[in-house]
Amino acid sequence: MQAKLTYTREADFRRERDFGAKVGATFEFVMAQFRPLFKCLLYFVLPGALLAGIGMGLFLSNMLSMIPITGRSGHGGRISMLGNSSFLGMGMATVGFLAAFLLLSSTVYAFVRVRISTPPQEVVQPAQVWAFVWKRLGRVVAAWLVLSLLMLAGMGVLMGGLALIGPGFMFLIVFPAFWVVVCLTLYSPIIWLEDEGILASLRRSFYLIKGKWWSSLGLYMIMSFITGIVNYLFMIPFYGLMVARTMLKLPGFDSGILSVAATSIYALGWIFTAVLPLVAMLFQYFNLVERKDGIGLRQLVDSLGQTPAPHVSNSTYRPDDEGEY
Repeated sequence: MQAKLTYTREADFRRERDFGAKVGATFEFVMAQFRPLFKCLLYFVLPGALLAGIGMGLFLSNMLSMIPITGRSGHGGRISMLGNSSFLGMGMATVGFLAAFLLLSSTVYAFVRVRISTPPQEVVQPAQVWAFVWKRLGRVVAAWLVLSLLMLAGMGVLMGGLALIGPGFMFLIVFPAFWVVVCLTLYSPIIWLEDEGILASLRRSFYLIKGKWWSSLGLYMIMSFITGIVNYLFMIPFYGLMVARTMLKLPGFDSGILSVAATSIYALGWIFTAVLPLVAMLFQYFNLVERKDGIGLRQLVDSLGQTPAPHVSNSTYRPDDEGEY
């Protein structure tokens, strides 16, 4: 039986894995490094997630409170309600989710980079992770801005071409765009785990995934499906509040504080669940790097003969004792 990995050494990551092994490694890594990783997520990702939860709570509370109002005051009441806090809530939710997602992927991949370079017996501390994140955060933001501009330009060209040839050729846009999106699932791991430039990281994404597009898609879909199912558990408080407020019309459930609390619970749960697809694509990255470049194998070969010989401490057995003849 194979020993369970602790994911404290670079060799634990840099190895070829089949589909099932990548799924298993995702959960093994999260369990093995749960405490230090969760601590980092609480420090760096939780503020943005809570901001998004509060913003969603304000917006949804306002929308739900409009339901009984529309029958009495019509469109004027609806517009005035939207003008109070709905737009503020949408703005807070947008900023919070963008910050949380950027820091979530940055924290997970920076944690792995620090874990690889830290001695196995030491525990990764949030200060180490944040120092690495802060050093590269500007570069990562620039990388995502460049990617967003390239995608907007590409979509503009494709939509312009679609307007010329007609909507019946929509598949000419959908399939290439879908192919590109799957290739870009390796973009963030490359940005954090390699020291390439922005455009070089883009080319590297397409190079690594060549010939393994379907397996990358399958892995991402499976982990996203699991994430979606678990996410529903954290949405139960909000769904219960919505039923009590709109269908059962129970008194006391129209409080905006309850809406904010329910959506904040969802935002907190999102931190846990969104880690899984990121870690899964991390192991897909290491798997493809090992298949294409063999970095882990070369490191293993180079390390042969470099470790010191074990010290014999058994008093009854000494290799230099010839015994009595």
